[in-house]
Amino acid sequence: MRVSRIYCTACGHAALIRKTNRKHRELADIYCACSNVECGHTFVMNLSFSHTLSPSAMDCGHAYKAFIDTVKPEDREAIIDMLKRADEADKITQSHLESLPEVTVIRRGSAL
Repeated sequence: MRVSRIYCTACGHAALIRKTNRKHRELADIYCACSNVECGHTFVMNLSFSHTLSPSAMDCGHAYKAFIDTVKPEDREAIIDMLKRADEADKITQSHLESLPEVTVIRRGSAL
């Protein structure tokens, strides 16, 4: 596994990451300090996601399973209940939409 290194922007020596402030899943501020005692430069760099080279092998099903495995058993029941209610609401909405009459829009000057 290759490890990326951060280098001091002032003197070019290796820098140490002191703190990471994650702003978003794809964006973080990295607080760094130069390892060269004569320099002593401290600075912040931004780490951001650019693009995907190969899609994740974890499709949605795997991601959902990984999430559910981290949830406490008592909270799983609440999640299952929410999903059931959402499914029922979707079915009601779908049946309501299917019961609506079809509408044809005719614009003035258009040929049928």
